[in-house]
Amino acid sequence: MEHYSELQTHYQTWLKTLGFSESIVYSYPGMVYYFLKYLEDKGINHITQITNRDIHDYFTHLQTRRSMRKNSTLSIAHLNKSFDAIDKFLEFLNQMECPSIPPPTHYRILETKKQIMQKVKVLTQKEIQTIYQSIPKLFAHFTQKEAQPRQAIATLVLDLCYGCGLRKSEACNVLVDDIDLDKKILFVRQAKGYKDRYVPLSETINERIKVFIYQYRKHFNVKHRRLFPLVSGTMYYYIKNLRSVSGLSADFGLHTLRHSIATHLLQNGMSMEQIARFLGHSTLDSTQVYTHLIHSDNDEL
Repeated sequence: MEHYSELQTHYQTWLKTLGFSESIVYSYPGMVYYFLKYLEDKGINHITQITNRDIHDYFTHLQTRRSMRKNSTLSIAHLNKSFDAIDKFLEFLNQMECPSIPPPTHYRILETKKQIMQKVKVLTQKEIQTIYQSIPKLFAHFTQKEAQPRQAIATLVLDLCYGCGLRKSEACNVLVDDIDLDKKILFVRQAKGYKDRYVPLSETINERIKVFIYQYRKHFNVKHRRLFPLVSGTMYYYIKNLRSVSGLSADFGLHTLRHSIATHLLQNGMSMEQIARFLGHSTLDSTQVYTHLIHSDNDEL
């Protein structure tokens, strides 16, 4: 794998140079590693030997492979991410003018609306309120002075992922300089699809973020400019514990908060186009699932 390992390193540098998000720069070379290992096991030891058939055989292999963690087949989202990682790798090789390299495949698995709806979980506005109100319970064993900055950061997780509808990676990458407190807007850089966007901040969230920046962020002794001062995994920690102390039966995660705000905005009369811009969807197809969710809920009443 020595030749392949060197290619992986160059591929990662190429992604970074082109300005791809940190999550892609980190995850795509890992996905390509498994592709190259598959080729090596087949006796293909040089990149110039790769054919279209090898690529599509690997895609078929991925779709039947069991997940190492869950002992189930890989999700459609994970598969499509792997396909995209390999497409970007083929694009990289072609730009490096490697001879006889196949072009990107653009192969993706399309999910039906029913499959998408089955995966989407949404909390009610009352449940969201309950989660916010449960934050003090997380730190009941701390003194008030110790609890306040921790409560502020738990609230920030909800404000970013629910109030602003951000994806987890977007929330982690927001910089302090991306917040315009005077105009009450948040700049989201290098979102999914590599597009930037602006998200409006409510008066309440704008004020809480202002207090967090000037009063509580320094408590965490950070030396970077990201708004969220801790490692990204801490977001999961807070959500996991909020599930426990909130007393809700619903199984929710960070992305549930994003689905929930989109549904609530639609229920409150915001147009599909506005919600799509708010969420950073490149087409209305992704946004329309929330219409189906609302209609589905109404059918059950």
